Amino acid sequence: MEGFLTWITEFNGEINNFVWGVFGLTLLIGTGVLMTVLTRVFQLSRFGHWWKNTIGSMFTKKVMGHTKEKGAISPFQALCTALAATVGTGNIAGVAAAICTGGSGAVFWMWVAAFFGMMTNFSENVLGIYFRRRNNKGEWSGGAMYYLQDGLGAYRGLKIPGKVLAIVFSVFTLLASFGIGSMGQVNKIVANVANAFDISSLSSIKVMGEVSLYNVLLGAFLMILTALIVLGGLKRIANVAEKIVPFMVVLFVAGSLVIVTLNAGQILPAFRAIFVNAFSPIAVLGGGVGVVVKKGYDLRL
Repeated sequence: MEGFLTWITEFNGEINNFVWGVFGLTLLIGTGVLMTVLTRVFQLSRFGHWWKNTIGSMFTKKVMGHTKEKGAISPFQALCTALAATVGTGNIAGVAAAICTGGSGAVFWMWVAAFFGMMTNFSENVLGIYFRRRNNKGEWSGGAMYYLQDGLGAYRGLKIPGKVLAIVFSVFTLLASFGIGSMGQVNKIVANVANAFDISSLSSIKVMGEVSLYNVLLGAFLMILTALIVLGGLKRIANVAEKIVPFMVVLFVAGSLVIVTLNAGQILPAFRAIFVNAFSPIAVLGGGVGVVVKKGYDLRL
């Protein structure tokens, strides 16, 4: 069993080195740059438009009217569901990985990547909405698998490639959800809970090598809890997100502000270090590592 797990780790490492190396980074940022050019820098040129039609229209009658449709969720629930997949480990791990790899200058390149990455997300959302469809439960379903099959596949000669890419995307997303999302998130939750609330009678019992029974039970509990939420469909996921995410975001922002306040004297030196060291090769590399780590965690949902 141990040899099999070692083989999986090594095999997964080789794939990660290829996909999330220069190849993946070029595709991610390159797509953002391309979409920025094609939309004439939509992030800035249409700032008022997208602000008005996002936060500015959340509670208008026109938007709220859609929540009465079968399988639909409220704008606030949609916002909470989106934030659940955005705020968290990726923001912390991504920036930490960037700074550890490339120093303070790497933060500058994460800003640059975030600017162009806005258009990647924008494009994904537009295509997801345009090609969405209702499933057999009357709920809206959308995503890359639909716009690859129905969008790309609509062009002459690309029907089969579009369908193949849709299937490949779905399979890889399923596999990635175990490694990028589930394993990383559950491992951190279990490790923190086990350290903070240790039960020696359970943690002293070892199963599956060096893993404690306590950790296994915590993992099983999280699995059952997650299943109860996810298997309830979009409505239940949105309902849970609506109740949990606001507190998570407030704590996240409040904690960040406390840390910044306690280190207020280092704010200007930190900005100086970011810009002074931004144009070294190692800073560029660090920024790329940070983007890859963050993007990997963002894919979990």
